[in-house]
Amino acid sequence: MDQIGRKGTPRALLQNQKYGTHQLICHSPSTLQKDPDLFSYILTSHSDTLFTCLHGFKEDKVLLDCISDFQGTSLQAHRLVLAAASQTPDAFFCSKLKFGLGVDEIAHHMTPIGLGAVLDFAYCGDIPMDLSKEEILEEVLNACRGLEMERLRRRCSSKVLTSSSSEREKSLAVINDMWERGVGCDITIQAESGESYPAHRVVLAAGGDYFRALLCGGLRESSEDVVCLYGVASWIIESILVFIYTGQLKLGWSQIWELTDAMFQFQLQGALSLCMDFLNVRMDESSCLDVLVLAESYGLVQLGQAAEDYTLAHFQCISAGEKFNDVPCSLLDKLLERDSLCVESEIVVFRAVTSWVEDNPTERLPVLPGLLCRVRLPLLSFPELQEALSCSLLYQSPGTTGSLEDLQSLLEGDYKGPHGRPRTTNHALVLVGGDTVDGEFMKRVPSNTLWLAQQFQRGPDLIRSVEWRQYAKLPEPPRFRHSICLLNNKLYVLGGRKYYGRLDILKSTVLSPLCRFDPSTCKWELVPDMLSQRDYFSAVCLGGKIYVLGGNQDDSQYLDAVECYDPEENTWRQAHPMDRAMCGHAAAVLDGKIYISGGCDTNQHYVPFMWHYDPSEGCSSRAHMTVGAGRAGHIMLAMGRGLVVAGGLHQLLTSSEDQLLCEVYDPTRDSWSSIPAMPRPHVSPGATVHNGKLYVVGGYSASTTKAINWLHCYDPMQGCWEALGTMPHPYTDLAACSLLVPDLGDKH
Repeated sequence: MDQIGRKGTPRALLQNQKYGTHQLICHSPSTLQKDPDLFSYILTSHSDTLFTCLHGFKEDKVLLDCISDFQGTSLQAHRLVLAAASQTPDAFFCSKLKFGLGVDEIAHHMTPIGLGAVLDFAYCGDIPMDLSKEEILEEVLNACRGLEMERLRRRCSSKVLTSSSSEREKSLAVINDMWERGVGCDITIQAESGESYPAHRVVLAAGGDYFRALLCGGLRESSEDVVCLYGVASWIIESILVFIYTGQLKLGWSQIWELTDAMFQFQLQGALSLCMDFLNVRMDESSCLDVLVLAESYGLVQLGQAAEDYTLAHFQCISAGEKFNDVPCSLLDKLLERDSLCVESEIVVFRAVTSWVEDNPTERLPVLPGLLCRVRLPLLSFPELQEALSCSLLYQSPGTTGSLEDLQSLLEGDYKGPHGRPRTTNHALVLVGGDTVDGEFMKRVPSNTLWLAQQFQRGPDLIRSVEWRQYAKLPEPPRFRHSICLLNNKLYVLGGRKYYGRLDILKSTVLSPLCRFDPSTCKWELVPDMLSQRDYFSAVCLGGKIYVLGGNQDDSQYLDAVECYDPEENTWRQAHPMDRAMCGHAAAVLDGKIYISGGCDTNQHYVPFMWHYDPSEGCSSRAHMTVGAGRAGHIMLAMGRGLVVAGGLHQLLTSSEDQLLCEVYDPTRDSWSSIPAMPRPHVSPGATVHNGKLYVVGGYSASTTKAINWLHCYDPMQGCWEALGTMPHPYTDLAACSLLVPDLGDKH
């Protein structure tokens, strides 16, 4: 199989998308059984959808195989559906059956009312008739005894009624069991390679439009016992059948592209929605372009929008990857046109265009002039203009003369053309929770507000300010000393504390469940509690999972425990513990690895350690931080190819002091280097990387014991810190993130 990278994505998926012509080329993956990275996806509504279709078949008299006249009433049904509601399903397919319903000995148990209840229950999972009348109830119970409908009998006799959906799920489980044992199968689906799969004709027809047309539309296959699906791999046929009979799919990167193509071809909308869920939830820098091409090829609008948003938000990283050179010209042009393309500088866009053309200059040089029109040349700095003018590619196409003239005039300062419109993203700086003083300066009050930095404003001289607005509210209670994580643009708010008592530390509890905020709907979702309550801990995302590390459990016990949350399973599990119990440490992910720095140990010592943490093996030591004897209450974030450590406290002989010095860790060299010191202290601040810059906000100062109201920004391109203004309130023990917000419009 022609693949790129660890995820097994077909290179042809991108290579065959030339200049707007979409043609997916699929390749056979390894067998599902050998795939080590499969995830189970379940469509909870599948049984309802399937039985609704089966009921429609009954009403329209499609594929009926259980027909008889009984006491002047015509009874028509599908034998398999009745069998699924019975305690003895196999009996419905034995040779002794008569009347299409049962053996001679049970005929005297039947009445139209009783059999009507059986049919309603078998197809709908419910009984619409009034069972409070004894004579009706008796007729229904007689039918239950005659056809051995034990589930229906229990439902009639019980005061606690199960839902119709749960009854349909039970019936589908019976049908699946019969399918696995080959009971009642009346058709065989055959792969071109020879593998055969017995199935039930009526279930296949109810499972999707393709099989309905094939088996009920008067085609030759509707009367054949064996139907061959030419050009379809056996593992795909098996996956299709498993979905139809269970509503489940096993999905992994090695086969998602072929499976999505098959589910689209066979018009299995429910299965296609599971494939889309997989692609949406697990999309990252190495797969978003493939997802975008797939979505555009099949007109999957929502998935395409999500993939485009992800690509735009991570364009700088994606454009440096190998797959970027396989992007079709039409798609590249569409991305470059967007105002929301997220780059540190417009030179990134210029480099992306020239790199893409250089990958195949023979075919792509003619389209270079058009792509250069998408590069906003007036946004380039003086050194960047010089770099662009030195690009030899621009001198190889006669159509680039206009761009060269614009670059030269911009460099010389006599440019008269239109100014480039700045690119603005919908990523916003958001503050989450924290702790502040009340309006009367009488007490400290935890916050449950999410504040959004609507606009950064520059006043006269060096005066800066920030326009804030309340974006959302945390569910009660408010919290501080918590951690947050962004996973698939959903904001997880974990742990912390709701007030200052020993029992106020959250894990979270029933009173305050762990929260997940979806910016697209502005609604909170509930997530299971962590296994331990904790504050002053760290949380990171890796491999589609959340890891929480260490922290303070009850103001007397620190934790070395690490927990992992899997959103697919919606559960927490223990991971390998850290080397020692810590709180006030920092953690970050760089190049797929978790790093932990500093913190306060059980002896109340601030440590200078740096660890690489592996969830299955634990900690391994790296070079110690070089500034001070240790650091705690600080932040650590990945920027570029390094990890920036800033803020917090360092320890003197008898006290703690604000740490203003900052440093950067280079994992490739296992070494530290200094960057400019912070202009003000920030202990336990919020911090995030936003638009390529490091933002540190709030916290407190150990020397004054007062909360810090300032927002500072470190620009790695300029190598300096800048004060951007103040927060809406002087928060400490807060969290911050760069969140993709759908409703910013032109304000940000």
